[in-house]
Amino acid sequence: MIEIDSSSEQQTLIIQQSLELAVRHHNEGRLPEAGSIFLQILQIDPNQPVALHLLGAIAHQAGKSDAAVDLIAKAVAIKPDYANAHSNLGLALQDLGKLDEAVASYNKAIALNPDLAEAHNNLGNTLQDLGKLNESVASFHKALVIKPDYAAAHNNLGNTLRNLGKMGEAVVSYNKALAIKPDYAEAHNNLGNTLRNLGKLDEAVASFHKALAIKPDYANAHSNLGGALQELGKLDEAVASYHKALELNPDFAEAHYNLYPLLLNPGDMTPSIKCLERAVEINPDKTFYRFTLGMLLDYSGNPQAAATHFNKVESGENSDRANLDAWRYIKSANKKIPPIIGSSIQAFKLGINAATKDGLVLEFGVRFGTSIRQIAALVDQEVHGFDSFEGLPEAWHHMPKGSFSTKGVIPSVQENVILHIGLFEETLPGFVEKFQDPIRFINIDCDTFSSTKTVLDFLAGQITHGTVIVFDEYIGNENWREDEFKAFQEAVLRYDWEYEYLCFSFMTTQVVVRIN
Repeated sequence: MIEIDSSSEQQTLIIQQSLELAVRHHNEGRLPEAGSIFLQILQIDPNQPVALHLLGAIAHQAGKSDAAVDLIAKAVAIKPDYANAHSNLGLALQDLGKLDEAVASYNKAIALNPDLAEAHNNLGNTLQDLGKLNESVASFHKALVIKPDYAAAHNNLGNTLRNLGKMGEAVVSYNKALAIKPDYAEAHNNLGNTLRNLGKLDEAVASFHKALAIKPDYANAHSNLGGALQELGKLDEAVASYHKALELNPDFAEAHYNLYPLLLNPGDMTPSIKCLERAVEINPDKTFYRFTLGMLLDYSGNPQAAATHFNKVESGENSDRANLDAWRYIKSANKKIPPIIGSSIQAFKLGINAATKDGLVLEFGVRFGTSIRQIAALVDQEVHGFDSFEGLPEAWHHMPKGSFSTKGVIPSVQENVILHIGLFEETLPGFVEKFQDPIRFINIDCDTFSSTKTVLDFLAGQITHGTVIVFDEYIGNENWREDEFKAFQEAVLRYDWEYEYLCFSFMTTQVVVRIN
């Protein structure tokens, strides 16, 4: 307990000495000791701004953001030029979802102290949450000009660059963070996610393992590792990773959701249904979880239980209502509902096994090469891949022209892969003239109606009885009826094709079709 005598000067001195001790405790991580002293100071002087500010910071670190806002707001009301307090007020407001107020607090801190790197960094994170990605990048760059060895700012810059689709630049930022702080588990995890996006799955797995070597109880990294292993076709290992994530965090709704497709068994949907029921229990407002659960219940022959969830979907997001529309279409399209699958590698294996006739193997939309490498490993023949590597040739609904570009970077692929670089209408005429064999298997990941139509029209003469086509964006998006689905259905009428669906997945948005 702080002892105070009647002298005003002595009282000021004791408070100052107590503040110094409390700040030292705070800086060295002894938060209970620091908090206790700050409370004693405030009993003597309720308007002591440093005590109010740092007690608020302790409350924020304890997850009590409302209390933190109250305390730090009092500090800046007493001391309006307190830059660090304005910055920490922004953090608490950000955690409460009051993003515009957080931005105002960070800007106030920066106006008072333009060299406060932490405020620039935190502002960058908030701008990212607001979707203002280019402004976010600018804030991180300002933080790094002030403090070049700021590992967190390099990591956060990487996150924003990744959201902008600038994967290569994101990798550079994460590696800079790790050069400064090699034991930065979050940066290893984020690098792993970006390498996974780039199709560098083995490198991604290595990054996740590094994160977990540093932080074994990192549930997100276990879950992300599961995703990469799933794409590598190592399904048992993926299941184990998701289970580890859920052992560490039983309320990890996304891990429950990601696990369900790996447990799919048309003969017994119970394990997958239990995963989705748990995801819905944890996050009942996420209508996509409800749609997926309803779809599996309906698929399993329990339409009444499914209807409970579908009713929620009907009042949910447009994209989820579109999924429900697609499910009803899938149910009606075949005499028997086709098998449901949970991963892209399953779609490719099933499709290639069903494509029994000899012929060409093709992919349209290579991007980072993830899927063409999977396909090439499944066939003992040449695989032809087509892509401009400059992204979408036109706007696709909310996605601008050029989205999904690799900036001209060509992915590494196996020796049996031949890449044809350019727009489809530029590369297909010469290809069709040179390669006139029937088509055995095609993976169409064109997204847009016009690109899919171009592919089907050029190849119509070689698409024949037994050709198997995997469509990557056939279902599972808000405008599914206007894109690959529409192009294929128009081609069916134009070329008098008969077909059947071999399988489908709302997890991967794929369908596998065989021309009959």
